[in-house]
Amino acid sequence: MILPYVAAALLLLVTLYSAFVGFRQQDAARSWIFPQAAGRSARIVVGSLTVVFVIGLAVWVGVSARHSTQRTSRFLIPEGYTGWVRVEFEVQGAPPLPMEAGNYVFTIPADGVLRTSSPEQYGWARDRYYSYSAQGTRPLTDSGSDRIIWGKINGEESGVSGKRKYEEFFVGTGELFRNQPIRSAYGSGPLR
Repeated sequence: MILPYVAAALLLLVTLYSAFVGFRQQDAARSWIFPQAAGRSARIVVGSLTVVFVIGLAVWVGVSARHSTQRTSRFLIPEGYTGWVRVEFEVQGAPPLPMEAGNYVFTIPADGVLRTSSPEQYGWARDRYYSYSAQGTRPLTDSGSDRIIWGKINGEESGVSGKRKYEEFFVGTGELFRNQPIRSAYGSGPLR
């Protein structure tokens, strides 16, 4: 993602500009951009190029943000499940994630560990969580005071089978979550 680098570059530019303006002597006959002999045509060219650059930068950031948006993920969690859920990505021999209506579907098994050959998705998206049973699905609350989805983390670890990317989150009440370790038991052991 390039956005943090753009922000850092702009911060550096503003800092250098304010240092330059703050410590130079004021001379009413000169502007800080143009030398004393700069004519009207030079000012028009530099001003026009600056406007084109700023517009181009804004379009580029907007297009980049649009293309970095991931698809929404639907997590289907067994009804009554409480504890850590772990999704391991890029596992050889595991099935890819299915898609329904343009959304990735994560059907979590009863043990809470889903392995998929699909890569981890990056970008901005609003994930949805559901409880499933033989009677169907119902939405789970992932925000507010009555939420039951907590502590979502993404990471990468190495083991004998190589590097593995994963995502974990806790399913349960706030009290149960606060009494759990920050990382699940799955995250501290060897890769499977």
